[in-house]
Amino acid sequence: MTARAATKARAPKRPPKSLVASPHLPKPTVYIVGFAPSWPSTPWTDPSAELWGMNALHKVAGNRPWSRWYQLHDIDTHHPQDRAEHVAWLRNSNVPIVMWEESVAKYIHELPNAVPYPKQAVLAHFGTYFTNTVSWMIAQAILEHRTKIGVYGVDMAQETEYGVQRPSCEFFLGWARGAGIQIDLPDTSDLLRTPYLYGVEDMAGSAMRKKYEARRGELQQRIQETVGQRDNLHSVFLQLQGALEDVNYWIRAYTNHPSIDGQARTT
Repeated sequence: MTARAATKARAPKRPPKSLVASPHLPKPTVYIVGFAPSWPSTPWTDPSAELWGMNALHKVAGNRPWSRWYQLHDIDTHHPQDRAEHVAWLRNSNVPIVMWEESVAKYIHELPNAVPYPKQAVLAHFGTYFTNTVSWMIAQAILEHRTKIGVYGVDMAQETEYGVQRPSCEFFLGWARGAGIQIDLPDTSDLLRTPYLYGVEDMAGSAMRKKYEARRGELQQRIQETVGQRDNLHSVFLQLQGALEDVNYWIRAYTNHPSIDGQARTT
């Protein structure tokens, strides 16, 4: 046997191609899901998408095929009543739990699947305009070069407690769109919505104004119908109450039976 043949004989066999581990390639689409009413309309079965959940959303959507979970709040501070349940779900989810680096160090013994959020890289790239978890999530999706970002269950209506967080989300959605990333929002979301097109549409005659005026008329009509039902029911209530008082009078007057107050009449 020649030296070349001996070397070839001793060389380990390459594993079959099917057994060679391939690097993880993130899916091009990310759906970020929050708690607002539009969350059930998330495209759960999109094969090109990853699902990113947050905080305690698992209480209503824990059985969805999540790819990543964000818990940027301190668990001890924000989950005093349901801590054990919350930690158990995070641990058993079998997905990366994204936390601040200091939180990873604090909870790693309970959450071995915790991973640090790349805060410094994100801040260096985007600046500091972060007012909510969703903004941090959008920024990371941009930094990971995703090609489509959907945001469901994050309606952030202007007059809700989350209204003040809306500008930050819109800032990063605008950044994403400027980077050529497709944005997917449900029709019910207030994000990136305007009541009319300034300089083109008349505010009083805009489609959105007409939509909400029609909705207002519908609600006013339903309120009037409900008020009528309430008044009718109150009238029936007064009639029944009067009839009951009449029966009680006859019981007291003619049967010497204890009245409602427990006192019997004597002659």
